Amino acid sequence: MQQHYFIGIKVPSTFKDQVEDFKKKYELDATYKVIPHTEDLHVTLFYVGAVGEQYLHTLKKSLAEVAAAHSSFSIYMDGLSYFGPSSGPRVVYLSVGQSPKLSALQKEVESTVAKQLDMPISDRFTPHVTIAKKRKTADKLSIQKEDFKPIEVQVYSFSLFTIHPERSPKYEAIETFLLPKEY
Repeated sequence: MQQHYFIGIKVPSTFKDQVEDFKKKYELDATYKVIPHTEDLHVTLFYVGAVGEQYLHTLKKSLAEVAAAHSSFSIYMDGLSYFGPSSGPRVVYLSVGQSPKLSALQKEVESTVAKQLDMPISDRFTPHVTIAKKRKTADKLSIQKEDFKPIEVQVYSFSLFTIHPERSPKYEAIETFLLPKEY
């Protein structure tokens, strides 16, 4: 079986307390099959999927060029949200405020990788940090969208991750691409 990959920005474990509070408040452990390990928290820039080993060198080179063209920046975690209906969301996540620099980086990562691997480009990007997914109950839930005081996260890099479904944490950064410092 081929390894699966994605490109993302690792989120510091400083959000562990918020994640734990939301897990308890909404009993996410009881209602969702997948609760990401604290070390796996990230903002996905592009999901690559299965890729043969022969493509990785070129992919890494292209991602290094993308990184060199962008400078470091900040993003802000600002709330709890979800995909799907409030009575049974598919995914529960920490929301990331609008960031032109994050959007520009994501668009360039996506277009570069999609072109290189002959993949389709999507115009849908909702930056987020998943904290629960894959419901394991059909019971009606009462998850509410919540805002909290924005918390700044410095983005100095992004990584190419491989996925190890049988492990926890399950995401391994196989290459990290530094963004030049903004002056």
